[in-house]
Amino acid sequence: MPVHLEIDRPAVTLVLQCVSCGACRGGGAETRCARCGGRLEVVRSRHVSTGDLPVDAMSHGVWRFAPLLVPVPSASRVSLDEGGTPLVQAGRSADRLGIELAYKDEARNPTGTFKDRGLAVAVSVALAHDVTGIVCASTGNAGAAAAAYGARANLPVVVLVPERTPAGKMAQALIYGAHVLRVRGTYSDAYDLADKAASDLGWLNTTSTFACPYTVEGARTVAYELYEKSPKVPDWIVVPIGSGPLLVAILEGFADLLELELVSSLPRMLAVQAAGCAPIVRAFQEHQPVRAWDSPRTVAGSLADPLAGYEDEGEVTLAAIRTSNGGAVAISDGEILAAVRALAREEGLFHEPGSAISLAAVKQARSSGWITAGQSVVACLTGTGLKDPRAALKRSDSVAVIEPTREGLEAALLSVIGRASG
Repeated sequence: MPVHLEIDRPAVTLVLQCVSCGACRGGGAETRCARCGGRLEVVRSRHVSTGDLPVDAMSHGVWRFAPLLVPVPSASRVSLDEGGTPLVQAGRSADRLGIELAYKDEARNPTGTFKDRGLAVAVSVALAHDVTGIVCASTGNAGAAAAAYGARANLPVVVLVPERTPAGKMAQALIYGAHVLRVRGTYSDAYDLADKAASDLGWLNTTSTFACPYTVEGARTVAYELYEKSPKVPDWIVVPIGSGPLLVAILEGFADLLELELVSSLPRMLAVQAAGCAPIVRAFQEHQPVRAWDSPRTVAGSLADPLAGYEDEGEVTLAAIRTSNGGAVAISDGEILAAVRALAREEGLFHEPGSAISLAAVKQARSSGWITAGQSVVACLTGTGLKDPRAALKRSDSVAVIEPTREGLEAALLSVIGRASG
């Protein structure tokens, strides 16, 4: 098991590098290269020794792993005690599939999704660099996280969501005080406007695709926590993806552990998308570049990212899948909803469609032979079912009204379980 040490890291300047032209610049509100407009990534710089998983014992949330994250002064670190989510061992579903299956339950984060990890880091960077506000394009979950952490940091927040975003997801952002704007069109339309808004306002664009280089940093901590639970690297890690920063971040986190000589291999990554919006899965299966998806239609709204205009971000995820010798599967809406119900009724875990899709992906990969008997699998559950409970319900799930009498009760019990009260 890891030895947890408090690390005194020398002051390090935050440096970003363009993936297209190689130009470097300091951190701040800009998330695009001033020279060529390319995407920026954090330049990794560590001052830790191999053989230990370093932690900062004085920090909370994802900042417990501050020695491995983007450099932010402790006074600027924003946290709501995100992270530290449980690894729940599967019961009936694992027995039926004949594998070692566990769920990394990211619904236990403060706003109910894994997005809190990335937004904790992004908002902290904004504070550290005197950025006066943040902008976020979202299908709902990242917007809620941006609003919560913005409120914690006393920064104004603008959230741009597709017009059909569920009310429950917008409600979170609104109650935290964010300015929520519904955009006609798809998530890609909101993505484009967020970039423009951030540029016009001089605010940080925290859109949690690869548009913001800081959000990927926070998501790396999933890998560190999995290592803390067990130094054995899972054979497979299953991750629901839109553009895929969570998948990439987890793999990069395990690469950190490999560099620290804490593990000897990387997990294979299984990406899962909804069949109604699966640009990365299509590219993987066809051995072609990522192309934008026309007219996304899926019950898994949190994954409905067509990647229109930023297909290069999908290429980052595609490369990570292939580097890990992983795979990619697309799941139909019917299978997704069945997974929502199975996860709830067999494991006691209620997750939104874009999260429960992980279980459906495990089943498909097991039946296709990618995942084999006895292998260890971690399925990432990315968001609580309370975000959009209506999506999980069938018409038959209506609740009956009965008379307040024993006769009324007995008739109802005979109807629902075939047995009257004693």
